[in-house]
Formats: sequence, structure tokens, C-alpha cells
Amino acid sequence: MKKTRRFVALLLAAVLALALFTACGAAEQPQSAIGKVYEDWFVEQINSKRPGKPVQKVDVKHSEMRTALAKISEDGKFKARDGGDHEANGCGFGESWYWMILSDRDASADKTVDAVVLTPENLTQYGPAYFVDKKQLSRIDEYDIVTRVMDDKTYVAVYLHLEEAKS
Repeated sequence: MKKTRRFVALLLAAVLALALFTACGAAEQPQSAIGKVYEDWFVEQINSKRPGKPVQKVDVKHSEMRTALAKISEDGKFKARDGGDHEANGCGFGESWYWMILSDRDASADKTVDAVVLTPENLTQYGPAYFVDKKQLSRIDEYDIVTRVMDDKTYVAVYLHLEEAKS
């Protein structure tokens, strides 16, 4: 009887130890190295226009952007309507926000477009000025960047929030 108790106690301890090493839920894909470099550079560009008031990272639209990036097919294409969302108040002078997958911005909603593959060569082509008029860069107060790596290609979606313009 004594041996049975010890065996059960040892078995219970082993089960509890294994439970500690079991992950809960789905693990989020780690950001690629180029994605991290891009985000650091992107934030530096915004903060250079906001002296003394650094931009904040938020996850307001993070899950929507991740879902949209998951719709990119193996050939790097997606429906333009799936690649972004926005809310603009006051014709650009009020508070506004939007997010989009890096792609051809002139695409209509029903068109299939190519997502931009982020590379060291094109990294600086997609800075904050790609998304916002240069005069509005100082209004960016929040951002989020989500990446998806597929077949060693990094795709990116960017969220920006612009605070209300000062009168």
C-alpha cells in the first residue's frame, strides 16, 4: 500500500510538471527579423516628426490586420477590399485612423492585388510618408505593425491613428 501511494504521488508530480511545460492557446507567430527592422525604422521616422512626444504602439486593429494578412495567397495576392479599413473625420483635419496591407494603393475594392514583400532593398520606400501626407506626419500618435511570414517572404499591415489637428 505504501509503495502504491508513492507511485501515485510520483505519477501526479510528473503530470503536474508536464502541465507546466504545456502552452495554452495558439502561439502568435514571431515577428521576422526584417519586420522588426522595419518597425524600428518606421517608429524612428514618426518620432523624428514628434519631438518630445513619442508615438505609442497599440493593438486596436491587431486581430483584423492579422486576419487580413492570412488571406494573402501563396502567390502573394489578395482582394483589395480585404487589405484595409479606415475612418476619416473632418476631411483629414479631424481625428482619423486606418490600416492597410502594403500593396498597390490605387487598386479598386474588387481588384486582386499583389502584396508587397518587405525586403532590405525596399524597406525605406514604405515609411510613414507612404501612408500619410508629409504635412500630417506629426499628427500620428498611435501605430501598430503586424507581419506575416510565408515562404520566407514577409508581408506587412500597418495601422495609424492621427490625432485631431490643432486649430
